[in-house]
Amino acid sequence: MMTLRRETFGILGALLIALAACDESTGPEAARQDAVLTSSQEMTLRYGEEKAVGQSVVRLSFGQVNEDSRCPIDAVCVWAGNAQVELGIRAGMGPTYPLRLNTNLEPRSTVWSGIRITLLDVQPAPKASEPTKPEDYSVKVKLEPERK
Repeated sequence: MMTLRRETFGILGALLIALAACDESTGPEAARQDAVLTSSQEMTLRYGEEKAVGQSVVRLSFGQVNEDSRCPIDAVCVWAGNAQVELGIRAGMGPTYPLRLNTNLEPRSTVWSGIRITLLDVQPAPKASEPTKPEDYSVKVKLEPERK
């Protein structure tokens, strides 16, 4: 019985030390405060890739292409078409927020935690003769401080 109590106190002590090490400055709100971007930057992400936004704790990822109805480069079209991609953005160890952006329809850009994210390009251009594999896609985005 004595051993059980020592183990219990050991576990409780470890939990208290872990809680004491966590303070408000390391929580999700602190991460969002670090999301402030001071200058514009462009970033290219390959399918499935995640990158840090500048020197902040914010990370941007390219998840998938939801739609690609852009006019193939080896065809003649009446309309240019549209590509819609899904990006993910998160601060620190916080949850990932999905962002859906388009090449020719709205929304082409969105604002998250003071950062404007604009989809500039989706590559490769489609070909009528062969479908594009998901892993062949890449996106180019522009990140800039939100103008108020």
